[in-house]
Amino acid sequence: MKKIGFKDALPIMAGYFPIAMAYGILAKSVGITMTDGVMFSVFLYAGAAQFMAASMIGAGISEISIIAAVFFMNFRHFIMSASVRARLDKTHRRYYPIIGFFLTDESYSVVSLKKNIDDPGYLITLEVSAYAAWVSGTAAGYLFGMFIPAIITDSMGIALYALFVALLIPAGKQTKSALVVALIAGGLNTLLIRFAGLGQSGSFILTVLSVAAFGTLIKRQFADKKEDNSYES
Repeated sequence: MKKIGFKDALPIMAGYFPIAMAYGILAKSVGITMTDGVMFSVFLYAGAAQFMAASMIGAGISEISIIAAVFFMNFRHFIMSASVRARLDKTHRRYYPIIGFFLTDESYSVVSLKKNIDDPGYLITLEVSAYAAWVSGTAAGYLFGMFIPAIITDSMGIALYALFVALLIPAGKQTKSALVVALIAGGLNTLLIRFAGLGQSGSFILTVLSVAAFGTLIKRQFADKKEDNSYES
């Protein structure tokens, strides 16, 4: 299972490394030292929240405001961790803190499509491999960012979106419901931001809760229908 975990992590690693480099370049440009910037990736490991925090630091925003913004932006991790925990019956609880800390949007996307994830070797290998790519990418951004042409560094910002698309397409091929749920999530998040006046953090959390409930309802109805058909046959 460890080999499978590393294999499943390869697409995430390929996406994380350039994105983390872009973060390292940004953090360096706003005056964050390499030690502090890498420690952000080591201890916070929050992707988009790190970009936001670096930008807020560069703008001179207070520490309390930055902490609060990062907390609310990452609130979705409570939901994702609870979802993964509900599928771990055989995994010893001593692994829960490790699995929870290293869990990200992308690794959650991978495990949510797996039928059986109740193996700490698989989960930890998947998550730690992605983590290593993020931390090493951050350091590389500090060290080699100055040698990368501006047109390439500017394009690194869209790597995160490309990564989500790369994870979504195989899921859509396996089950059409995954694609439908993704489209609904994108539409709902856009509507909440434009017409409900919510910020990105609030709209994201509300979208996750709403779509998760909708997805669960669809899954239950499909399971009930399948069960009824088995009884009839």
